Amino acid sequence: MNTSRAPRPELLWLLAAGALLLALLAWSSWFVVSRHQQAAAQLAAIDPRYARLTGLIQHKDEFAQMSQAVQANLQQFVYPAGQDAGQVGNNALQRVRELATARDLRISSSQAAAPRDEHGFDRIGLVLRIEGQWPQLVGFLRELVQQRPAIYTTNMQLAVQFGGMPGTSPVVLAQLDLYVLQERRP
Repeated sequence: MNTSRAPRPELLWLLAAGALLLALLAWSSWFVVSRHQQAAAQLAAIDPRYARLTGLIQHKDEFAQMSQAVQANLQQFVYPAGQDAGQVGNNALQRVRELATARDLRISSSQAAAPRDEHGFDRIGLVLRIEGQWPQLVGFLRELVQQRPAIYTTNMQLAVQFGGMPGTSPVVLAQLDLYVLQERRP
């Protein structure tokens, strides 16, 4: 006699449904764990940035003061962006010419060049040829470095012209290659 019975169909359906639920539970557990790991990695990447931003927000008044100090310092060395670069070059050249004539130096030629890019600033070249006595030239150069906004010197060529009466001091000829900086417009 055959005592083994065939399983009932309801039991097979229950086993299949249980296996399906177990697979669904395993998949959802894997999904939750993977999402948790992704979120933890993202938080680990964001956490230092958040700490920096929090520090920046806490010290925003100090940064504003430093920014104002830097801007004030920058204005001593660079022309603001509001004016035309050609006008800035001509104004700077006029200042240099006035300094030279105030020191009794004769200006034989002067020229302002077109602006060019210099690390985010407009660099406006100035060329000046002057002649006069050595003490006046030295005084002119001393005043030139004290000008604000600053006038920078790239190159200076000096020559001495002898002539005239014995015992008279020689004339010094100087060619100055200068430049000024202007902020670029945003």
